[in-house]
Amino acid sequence: MTKKQLSMNDTSFKTSLMEKIAYGMGDTACNVVFAITSSLIVYFYTNVIGMSAALVGTILLASRVFDGISDLLIAQIVDKVNSPKGKARAWILWMAAPYGIASVLMFCVPPHSSTMVQAIYVFITYNLCTTGVYTALNLPYSNLAPMMTRNDDDLAKLNLFRMAMSPIGNLIVTALTLPFINMLGGGQKAWITVCAIYSIVAFFMLLFCYKGCQERFHTDAAKEAEAMPFAQRLKATLKNKYFIVLTLTMIAVALYQNVNGTVATYYAQYMLGNVEVMGVMQSFENIPKIIAIICLAPFIKKFGKRNLVLFGAVLCVLGQVVVLFAPQNMTMVMAAAVMRGIGEAPFYGCIFTMLADVIEYGHWKTGIRVQALIFSAFTVGQKFGGGVAGWLVGQLMEVSGFTGLEMEIPSAISMVKNLYIYGNMIAWALVIILMLVYHLDKEYDGIMKDLTGRTA
Repeated sequence: MTKKQLSMNDTSFKTSLMEKIAYGMGDTACNVVFAITSSLIVYFYTNVIGMSAALVGTILLASRVFDGISDLLIAQIVDKVNSPKGKARAWILWMAAPYGIASVLMFCVPPHSSTMVQAIYVFITYNLCTTGVYTALNLPYSNLAPMMTRNDDDLAKLNLFRMAMSPIGNLIVTALTLPFINMLGGGQKAWITVCAIYSIVAFFMLLFCYKGCQERFHTDAAKEAEAMPFAQRLKATLKNKYFIVLTLTMIAVALYQNVNGTVATYYAQYMLGNVEVMGVMQSFENIPKIIAIICLAPFIKKFGKRNLVLFGAVLCVLGQVVVLFAPQNMTMVMAAAVMRGIGEAPFYGCIFTMLADVIEYGHWKTGIRVQALIFSAFTVGQKFGGGVAGWLVGQLMEVSGFTGLEMEIPSAISMVKNLYIYGNMIAWALVIILMLVYHLDKEYDGIMKDLTGRTA
């Protein structure tokens, strides 16, 4: 379904509404597993299987090291492979079924085995899903949008569709999973059943994404870069100062995603008295985020991407201050969730367009158009931040005396409260600092004018 290539200087072409929906559907499917691995998997391992929080955290951190390596390796493979089904979109087809199977396997931990057997099983299946299959799916998918259009406004809208639709997968998982599981009995079998249902739905979403998207633009500069040694492309990537800023920003947001996702379940259970409230908290955060992303386009034109992300980060910090004053007040917790949802919207709505800008900047700065490697190294930052957060949460919970039982000691509950409030606050404060040194929005028009002149 890959159509005839268009000229790289053709910025007039725009994707159709249906193609934008198909592209967004891909991230909705990806977020089904991402929501499980970032929000619920730790709770499953500790409170359902009975593994220690410290052991789980250590496994997740070690896994992120392999995950980062896999990002770079798969980026090399994506750069080299040219399929008749497309350079990036082909991977969506190839990984759709393995993605669902690997997701279910994560929840098939042998329940009555030794700690060592469980740890080995968790390490293997977690890495099969997130390090292998998810990376081979999500990295090419992220690299697809710049191949679909060269129109800046259209690219921004493509990514807005992506980031407006992607929280839907997260919303469904976080809001419905625990009530659904409890309805099915609450045991391990219920977790496996629910994940299998999600995986089947995600499989068909990915097929829809594959069928509905088309690759039209493959730059000569990108083809030249593919033939270069890895060390030369890596050197060009590291010379890109805005890539480094955005990577650090992604690490900070990944810290938030994993601390908030992991600790929110415990916070609902031990601070608010009902674990199923976690789904309500996530809904109050995700629904405003989706609405805000949908409404973002005119604000991007007026205020710029960087300024919106900066404003959103400030709003997220203020939301945590609200929780600080009333940590067990349901109304205040939900109000803070709404503030965070609105505050997150500029980041999620702009980040992939900003990353496309960074690719153009790197091409202008070094003469080398590093595309897949930049996307892969960027996701390394995301996964590294998530791994550090998972490990840190596990260690701190263990130190606090956390046991995973229905009733917890006061020190463990206090740790849950502090992680939920201050951990999330620190993550968004880091985003504020990083956005203050990001100035590419001001330079971009001049860079593109110069770059267009060179390619012409």
